[in-house]
Amino acid sequence: MRTNLPQAEDTQPFRDRSEDTRPVNPVRRRGRARQARRWPLLLIVAVTCCTLVISTVLFIRSLPPGLFSGIGAERQVTINRDGYPRQVSTRAETIAELLEESGIAVPMDASLSHDLEDAIFDGMIVTIKAARDVTIEVGDEVQVLRTPLDNPLEILNSAGIAVTDDDKIRVNGAPAYIDALADWTVPAEHIVVRRPLSLTVIDNGERSTVLTRAETVGAAMVESGIELHPNDEIKPPRDSAISGDMTIVIERAIPIALRLDGVLIEVRTQARRVADVLQELNAPLFGLDYVIPSGDTEVVTDMLIEIVRVTEELSARQETIAFELRYVADDGLSLDQRVLAQPGKNGTREIRSLARYENGAEVSRNITETVITQPPQDQVIRYGTKIDLRTVETPGGPRLYWRVLCMLATSYHPAALGGDKVTSIGWTLEKGIVAADPKIIRYRSEVFVPGYGTAYMADTGGPRSSRYWIDLGYSDEDWVSWRRYVKVYLLTPVPPEIDYILPAWTPIRSVPGGCGN
Repeated sequence: MRTNLPQAEDTQPFRDRSEDTRPVNPVRRRGRARQARRWPLLLIVAVTCCTLVISTVLFIRSLPPGLFSGIGAERQVTINRDGYPRQVSTRAETIAELLEESGIAVPMDASLSHDLEDAIFDGMIVTIKAARDVTIEVGDEVQVLRTPLDNPLEILNSAGIAVTDDDKIRVNGAPAYIDALADWTVPAEHIVVRRPLSLTVIDNGERSTVLTRAETVGAAMVESGIELHPNDEIKPPRDSAISGDMTIVIERAIPIALRLDGVLIEVRTQARRVADVLQELNAPLFGLDYVIPSGDTEVVTDMLIEIVRVTEELSARQETIAFELRYVADDGLSLDQRVLAQPGKNGTREIRSLARYENGAEVSRNITETVITQPPQDQVIRYGTKIDLRTVETPGGPRLYWRVLCMLATSYHPAALGGDKVTSIGWTLEKGIVAADPKIIRYRSEVFVPGYGTAYMADTGGPRSSRYWIDLGYSDEDWVSWRRYVKVYLLTPVPPEIDYILPAWTPIRSVPGGCGN
């Protein structure tokens, strides 16, 4: 289908290709092919240019800040001269130019932290340290070294002095170990190196050779582990200065041990008899004192001498005679009723004796006399034996009872005993069975507990803080928890044997209180 389109003068009318049978121009076709091949090449050139630009930017950003800005610019530099820092602005390029610009001349024996040819950079610290005199003593040789160094090891190395672990070193008068010299922080002013010297020691005739770095004979003995006692004779004396090829002679005193006032003292002595030892050590005997062995015994090596201090003392001491408690039955008093008939009073007696003490310990005491100065008086308590029967109302009606006790009531059942249902006398644990102290309530006695009922005492338990307790029995099905004080009525019949004197009533410690009046 054709459409009617407007046609301009410089345009060709539209023709249907299907109707155009003329061939296409070959020159025009080749031009279009070249243009099609040129576009990929232009795209590759554009990508390469972008990559070069990005790489250049990244390289410039990776450079140190101020790399180019510092050329020809002023820099801030600190000049530390003998511990006094000063900050300057400079355009100098080298250390030499900086010092010349600042008018600083470096002495020949001073130290400079950088080489003169080193380049200046911003924030640089240039240190100049002048030399000083350091005294070095090695044995008998003394030299004064002028140096800017502070560290003692560096000073010794600069002076060509080697030190080893065998040397004794002092820096500014303080002892120094070779391993600590490298980290020494205080400037060294005086360094002493003492080399070990060889000494000949004749100790009680035995000859030996020792190496020492000590300055005196006494210090050399200590350093060599040779123990000297005050009574040992040593030549030359202990305070003599050490020199090369020295011979030291030791005449040992005899070692003994002295036990005095319980203290063992190890000493050496030149004495030949025990009595002479006591005089030499200013340890005299007094009064009844004696010495073991006796004073005329000859002293031998490792002898033990003991001084026994003896004293005797006549003394008298008062001793209390405790009164006795006596109970007297009274059939005019009711059961469990007590009356103080006579108060008790303690008596006194005086015991006189002669005691002998050796080294402060009593070794014997002989009683010379005993005198009763005040006889004791017994305490007499009358207790009732009359049985008064009374009536108490129970769920089963009124019952007679002959004694009533205030007791702490608790409860128990077989499950609380691990399933054990057998009581102490072989009965079955159930309601109507109670446990108590059999010295308070006898086995098989019938009792009444208000709120629980009547029961038989057929079981007991472990010790309590008070003997006045009762455990109310139940089966597992009807168990009820109890923990309160109750009055326990001992029902008739009255047993043929009665404990008239029961222990004094006391409450359970964990449950204070009682039954009231």
